[in-house]
Amino acid sequence: MKKCIVLAMVLLFFSSCYSQKTDNVRYVKENFNSLTIKLVNGYWFNGKTFKKETVWVKNGILYFNNLKEEIDTVLNLSNQYVIPPFAEAHNHNLESNYELDKRIKSYLDNGVFYVKLLSSIKKRIDPLMHNYNRPDAIDISMAHAPLTATDGHPIAVRKRHLGYGYFEGLFNSIEEIESHGYVTINNHEDLNKKWDNILSFSPNFIKLNLLFSEEYEKRKNDTLYFGKKGLNPSLIKEIVRKAHASNLRVSAHVETAYDFHIAINAGVDEIAHLPEISNGKSIQRDDVILAKKNKTIIVTTVSLVKKKEKKTNYKDLVHNISSNLKLLQQENVTIAIGSDNYNGNSVGEFEFLYDLNIFSNLELLKMWTENSTKTIFPNRKIGLLKHGYEASFLVLDKNPIDDITNINKSIVTRIKQGVILN
Repeated sequence: MKKCIVLAMVLLFFSSCYSQKTDNVRYVKENFNSLTIKLVNGYWFNGKTFKKETVWVKNGILYFNNLKEEIDTVLNLSNQYVIPPFAEAHNHNLESNYELDKRIKSYLDNGVFYVKLLSSIKKRIDPLMHNYNRPDAIDISMAHAPLTATDGHPIAVRKRHLGYGYFEGLFNSIEEIESHGYVTINNHEDLNKKWDNILSFSPNFIKLNLLFSEEYEKRKNDTLYFGKKGLNPSLIKEIVRKAHASNLRVSAHVETAYDFHIAINAGVDEIAHLPEISNGKSIQRDDVILAKKNKTIIVTTVSLVKKKEKKTNYKDLVHNISSNLKLLQQENVTIAIGSDNYNGNSVGEFEFLYDLNIFSNLELLKMWTENSTKTIFPNRKIGLLKHGYEASFLVLDKNPIDDITNINKSIVTRIKQGVILN
């Protein structure tokens, strides 16, 4: 009977463990179906360099000391290199059944085990959840409906998708999508009135949209800016306060340096886009310093600028992106890799960042593994290869600190929670 009670408590704990909690309680997802494995002759990444180790896996957990137990299998890594899995810190492409198997396979083939969905419609993604959050599948976290103002982003996108028939059988009008695909918050009364309903969708984190907030008054009632505006900047601190009181982290979509300033000063936990990708202005050092102090994580998405490749100011935009990234680097702000590329994943974003020639191979490796995973599942023991962490890792045929080009094509073995995926 005692064992049954303990099991019930464990199941209850893990039913809520995907929420991006603001507390510091760390957890692992054990996999009692995994093999007990001994891994020999491998060089394991310790966050700085590679060290030759013998490592054991039991119940999907890493052990760096001898288990002295019966082993199911021994894997000889043949002097190859072991790193944590990659992650995708910004996407929206796992909500639809269209080519879903292909998308999931692309993630796993490229070593991307963790994906953060910055918005999703719960009614649409719920029937697909059996594809996710398993030892042999990708793990996802979701915000569901983002907070915005009347006629703000992403309402225009939702309306366009409604017209395409993407929501057939779910919604018949843009008004019906309210609270499912977006939540309009125009004042404190709206926020207080709608908060419990927002929480009823069980988001893993809260996403809010700030767009050109320096022009909030100019844009708020102008139909020319339909879909190109966001929340009243005066509401952001209260949204963050309420989210943190509900033990949820906050991710802010930003467009401009002023949006960034508002979000950082309000204490958000994550910036979902590097600001000024499309506008070409500098962010302020004081805001960057505060981001470092607040431990705010900045997600890149800078390869979005390639949509403007034929514009005359493209080179200037790329130069500005480089300058803003260098400022974050100088102040040691935590940077995560996310693409916001619906038809791709973080591989393309990583390649774009590499080509900018700003970050060292070690920095890029940590950005794509440790940092990106941390902003998706901040309380889960993943993203590092340490004793007691989940046994999820990639084995490479070369040292990525020496040569990180085509790193995703250098994967020879993928293991997730003790399950050998290939």
